[in-house]
Amino acid sequence: MRQTFFRKIIVYYLSVFLIIFFFILFIDYLGFSGGLDTGLYDLFFRLRGQRGTDERIIIVSIDEKTLNKFGRWPLNRKYYALLLKKVYRAKAVGFDIIFAEPAEEDKEFAAIIKKYDKVILPVYLDMHMNLVYPGQIFSPCKTGHIHVEPDIDGVVRKVYHTLYYENVIIPSFSSTMYEVINESSFDRKPLSSMNPNFRSPDKVIQLDRMLINYYGPPATFPFISMCDVLEGRLPADFFLNKIVLVGLTVPGIVDTALVPFSYQRNRMPGIEVHANILNNLIDGSFIKEISNKKRYLFSFLISFLLLFFFLKTNEKMSIFFWFTGLIVISIFTYLCFTHLHCWVRPFIFYCGISLAFLTAYIYRLDEAARRLDLRYSAIISLPGMENQTSVSYIHGRGLIGFLSAAGINARVQKLISVEDEYEEKLQKIIDEKTMRLSEALTMVKSMTNEIIFRLTSAAEFKDEPTGRHISRVGLYAKRLSEALGMPEDFVEQITLASAMHDIGKIGIPDAILTKKGPLTAEEFGIIKRHTYIGERILSGSKHPMIQMAARIALYHHERWNGTGYPEGLRGKDIPIEARIVMLCDIYEALRSPRPYKKQFTHQEAFFIITRGDFKTSPEDFDPEVLQIFIKIHPLFEEIFNEFSDS
Repeated sequence: MRQTFFRKIIVYYLSVFLIIFFFILFIDYLGFSGGLDTGLYDLFFRLRGQRGTDERIIIVSIDEKTLNKFGRWPLNRKYYALLLKKVYRAKAVGFDIIFAEPAEEDKEFAAIIKKYDKVILPVYLDMHMNLVYPGQIFSPCKTGHIHVEPDIDGVVRKVYHTLYYENVIIPSFSSTMYEVINESSFDRKPLSSMNPNFRSPDKVIQLDRMLINYYGPPATFPFISMCDVLEGRLPADFFLNKIVLVGLTVPGIVDTALVPFSYQRNRMPGIEVHANILNNLIDGSFIKEISNKKRYLFSFLISFLLLFFFLKTNEKMSIFFWFTGLIVISIFTYLCFTHLHCWVRPFIFYCGISLAFLTAYIYRLDEAARRLDLRYSAIISLPGMENQTSVSYIHGRGLIGFLSAAGINARVQKLISVEDEYEEKLQKIIDEKTMRLSEALTMVKSMTNEIIFRLTSAAEFKDEPTGRHISRVGLYAKRLSEALGMPEDFVEQITLASAMHDIGKIGIPDAILTKKGPLTAEEFGIIKRHTYIGERILSGSKHPMIQMAARIALYHHERWNGTGYPEGLRGKDIPIEARIVMLCDIYEALRSPRPYKKQFTHQEAFFIITRGDFKTSPEDFDPEVLQIFIKIHPLFEEIFNEFSDS
């Protein structure tokens, strides 16, 4: 029967896994994962670094030197005519300059364009969705659109080589140059390949999407000043069989683009973006993207297999293979990107592997919680406890019951009442069953402490799954209380009550509680509410230890100088137990590693508490408690080392 029940639980968690996984697929499909994926995409470019470009591609730059020599922008078009005469031996010449407005020198310029028949001029759509072509005098000439598609963060990562608008095909600037260079047609998708529901004569239809494989940061391609070309400073055969791109590069005048290499916000001139695209077409190194169907299928298979693996292995092995899986996915994605020019968006793989690990981990916690229910049932089945209500194995709620505020409070209160009642019964029949009842009393006390410890561990498993943190804080508080000369019952109570100081964190959303990085002011405000939540969970008890735990949960972030929270109490208005635990908690936080900070040594933590830093000041602490800490601080280091996982 027990095996059948646990099989049902496994099926339940498998169902939860599938539901959450397909919800993640839906989130990914809607694009909410784009931030992480594009961040890694840009990072891979920077990790890969700069790579070699096609030596034939030359950018003739209309720079400040050129404008100082030949006049302010826009340049007289006679200089473009002269430029074509200088580079006439080039394989192709592309201008990233709009020649829509007529000029007196157009006739000479147009005659040279027609003579060479290897010049490409730009086309663009203005803000009113009007197609802007070069002036009529340049017709017929080869043209291509110069639009690139920035993502939502403003970074240019892709281009569409074919636009359909008002039943007109508009090739990209780079694909037109590619056709001229290779003297062949570019393989374009027909308009019929587009879903009819998205086709409309007044709508721009974008096809032949290509991810740009940038060769490096701005200025990776060679730039030659147009001034140097016009003044004949280059050899006569310099442009023989070269591919020449002409564009403006003067900062403040030219349109520039953010690219994946713009991590210092250094922007790339538009003409160099087109040089990258053209080079991709020439060497075939543009980035291919794996389709969603393939990603979703592979991520599901990997995650589902790992789920069964995690269910079969212990916690340490599961954590190791989970972390290893994330690293392997990252390395695999990077190698595909750099060697195969293939982009596999990793978000769904990270989520799938993490979901499999988390599902298996929570299943184990749930199983442990149900076994605790069994242990509880065993306690109340002892002689004289027949009238207690049993939490049965079959109907127990497992982890769900333990993680709810009422569930924890009810179990703690119930266990305490069981202990009180059983002690009273032991006193009445001590003469006839001394040995058996003494053993039972010891067992109940041990079980009470153990279950309180485990319940608190369950509440904090996301932050500290081993429970070492809870043990250390209790021992710090015990040593401080003893050194302060507190009564024996106070020392005993604070040792266990301090373990529940952060129990209110079960009411804080996981996204905030496990966030890697600094919290916003709003998120920190939510975190502060854990003090009230913890007090509400523990309040109402008649047991002194739970009453003390409630006070500690509410006030352990108050500071002697009144700068703490939640109520800003000052001095001796703060309960002594909260003043003690507050110092212990800060010491433990300093010694423990977190995603957003390093782990401090004992000496560093001692220095921060006694001398202060940007967050902590000696004035935060009860002076008497601080002086005792200074006196016995080596004991803190001994406790941390003895109860550390390392």
